[in-house]
Amino acid sequence: MTTTTLLAWPPEASGPTHAVRARVEDRGGRFPHRAGLALFTGTADAVAAAIEWQQAEQDQPATSLALHVADVTYRADAPEPAAVALVRELAERGHPGDILATEVVRLLLPAPTPAHWSDGLATSVGEPAQLVHAILWPRSASAAPITVVVAEDVALIRAGLVSLLREDGFDVVGEAGSYDSVLATVRAMRPHLLITDVRMPPEQGDEGLLAASLLRAEQPGLAVLVLSQSVRASAAANLLTEQTSGLGYLLKERVTALDEFLDAARAVAAGGTVIDPLITDELLARHRNRDQLAALAERERSVLELMAQGLSNSAIADRLTLSARTVESHVRSIMTKLDLWEDPAGNRRVQAVIRWLDQS
Repeated sequence: MTTTTLLAWPPEASGPTHAVRARVEDRGGRFPHRAGLALFTGTADAVAAAIEWQQAEQDQPATSLALHVADVTYRADAPEPAAVALVRELAERGHPGDILATEVVRLLLPAPTPAHWSDGLATSVGEPAQLVHAILWPRSASAAPITVVVAEDVALIRAGLVSLLREDGFDVVGEAGSYDSVLATVRAMRPHLLITDVRMPPEQGDEGLLAASLLRAEQPGLAVLVLSQSVRASAAANLLTEQTSGLGYLLKERVTALDEFLDAARAVAAGGTVIDPLITDELLARHRNRDQLAALAERERSVLELMAQGLSNSAIADRLTLSARTVESHVRSIMTKLDLWEDPAGNRRVQAVIRWLDQS
């Protein structure tokens, strides 16, 4: 048997382009005669190839990738080893743009590395259950600026947002002041990010949310940051009923905290989830006395609130001045008490928490 690093992607996905295939081969990877798999002798080369693959497609992510290391003998005429089945299943669980890796990959990866790691999460992949991380890969340094469409019906506010974003290096490719113009502008320009007010003409209702949902269905890679004049917790929950990657919901007052707003815009454009703290405050207040929420310790409720805002375990540890191991223990306890499923990429736990708070 040979220690091999396995790189997998869903077989039904488009697979590597010619350029990506060349990068994989340059890193020492080889493609066996089965779809959705590449094999490497070096873990660092496999991780680098996976990051380069996603960077090559960073503007329109097409597939999820998964990495695992195992002692395998791989022959095209033999049944697939259990390790190959494991890494394939992990790839199926990801979203386009994800790189999921088992704990053994992280342990074998030498430093320094361009990879940043999410918190390790126990999943049901494999026997025994494997600890899985999401690799938070950086956008390519040579990447074009993040393209943005700004949708806001008040011209003065819209002009301020456009000026602020351009000064920070965003490429504002379009502006809109009504429901119809949002649809037309985003369809024509296909930006990375849509920043939209909730209320838009002609009805001044939820047209901004409706446009965002419709455009996300048409363009799955579109990131959306919604701005609201008031706390509308149910609207935020409704926005999160599907995939939460690349979604944010902030109160307009956050725009005056310039760094906070710009950080949120970049985080959402990179596929993260950002929820305004006041939204989670309202949702928690609704259920403060419900049995399941009441069963949480005071510290667990603090952790739950930060989870709902999209913070990672490490960020929660920094905010609450706790050890990473303590936060991980709190998160496991919370997910168990609320009967929620943990997710290796991190974003779906925000969805789970918000939906539980809104519907229970």
